[in-house]
This record gives sequence, structure tokens and C-alpha cells, in this order.
Amino acid sequence: MASFAVLGATGSTGSSITKVLLQQKDLSIHVLVRSEAKLFKTIPGIDTDPRLQVFEGNIVNIDVLTECIRGTKAVFLAVAINDNMPGCTIAMETARSVVAALERLKQEKPDYELPRLVILSSASLSDHLMRNFPGLAHAAMLTAASYIYQDLRVAEKFLRAQEHWGVKSVFIKPGGLVHDAQKGHELSLDRQQTFLSFLDLAAGMVEVAQAENGKWDMKDVSVVPTAKDVKIEWRVPYFVLQGFLMHFFPWLWNYLH
Repeated sequence: MASFAVLGATGSTGSSITKVLLQQKDLSIHVLVRSEAKLFKTIPGIDTDPRLQVFEGNIVNIDVLTECIRGTKAVFLAVAINDNMPGCTIAMETARSVVAALERLKQEKPDYELPRLVILSSASLSDHLMRNFPGLAHAAMLTAASYIYQDLRVAEKFLRAQEHWGVKSVFIKPGGLVHDAQKGHELSLDRQQTFLSFLDLAAGMVEVAQAENGKWDMKDVSVVPTAKDVKIEWRVPYFVLQGFLMHFFPWLWNYLH
């Protein structure tokens, strides 16, 4: 029975991944969360599911993280923030911690088969995926989430540098996300589409994690909706404005949060 680890299972993406995994019967799920109580509140009824094993701790607790990852086929790196926080390092901290845990597992058993890493990123970081997106709008998005994107860039560079010793990563780069029902998805190396539901994103990430031939390894993979009636996130202008304020006036962070 395959096992999967979800890091950041109380967030929008991580909880969606957990829900999609629970649609399948013959697997087990390891989740790393800071608060077990918050997880059970986020996904009601999950506390009685025998397929779930909860590891409570911070992402920088390598002991707990190692046990969470141990024996898994794939690890979902879904620890993220939505706000353009100055000096954001959460993606890099997660990447370093995961690599440290993998190194420990390899030290314990040199022939240990490392799990695939499935990393949540953004289509905004791929010029290829965004090539048909209006340039001015793309530039605005890069500015509005500048600190988040810089963190993701550094983390991706770090993870790609681990390939030589067997760490296989897939960088999931969706377009804009919205809370909506799971309506169908497809994977693409060539395009992004805004908007996409968190549940369809999660289904795409699970598909990548379960791929047997490694066809997505070390690639930028977008998840695009197949439905035509995906909701629109009307609050985007507000999020962009708030991101601009943090980009140009980072000292405002402490006053607004």
C-alpha cells in the first residue's frame, strides 16, 4: 500500500490534497501539521480515518519531519502563505528541512528509495507557461507577490541542485486559484489557465505523485481545468493592491498584520 506525505495539510492546497487522497482506498496518508486540532477542524471527520497518520510539529523539526516522510512514495510540499510578506522564506525553509530529512534517511540506509517531491509553485515563475498572458498583467502579478515569488525561485534552485544524489522534484505551476468544486483537470507542460479550483489543483498534484514512469520529474507542470464554469476570484484587485503596498512599502507589514 502506497503512502504519501502532505506538508501543510491545514492550508487550502494541503487540505485539498488530503481530501483528494482520501477519495482513494488503498493508500495511507502522513500529514505534518503544527496543530492536530486545526487539521480536524479543517477536514471534519478525518480524525477517525485509519488511513491517516498525523505528525504534529514545525517544518524545521527534522526529527518529526523525517518520521513523516519515512516510507512514503511522494511528499507534497504545500506549506505556503497568501500574503506578500517581506523577507518571506517559508518555501526555502521547507525545502531545506525536507532535504535534511532525506539526507538522514539516506544515511540510515544508503539504498533507501527517495520519495518524489511534488512542490507547489506558480505559473507566474515560468515565462513559457505565461507567454500568452498579457505582459502588463504578468508584471503586476510578479510585483504583487514579489517576496513570495523570490522565495519560490530560491527554493526551486536549491531543490534542482539536489538531483545529482537522487532527489526527484516536480514543480507544480498553476494559474490563479479559487475555492470551487472539483470539476476535472489535465496536466500541461505548455500552458496555464486562470482560474483553477484548489481541488482540481490537488487532483493534478496527486496524479503527478502517482505517475509510475517519472515523466514529470524535474519539470514545470501546470494543472489546468477542463470545465468551463470555474468560479472567478473577484477579490484579485484587492489582493494585488495589498501586495503592491507590501512591495513598495514593506514597513507597512507590521501595521497591517
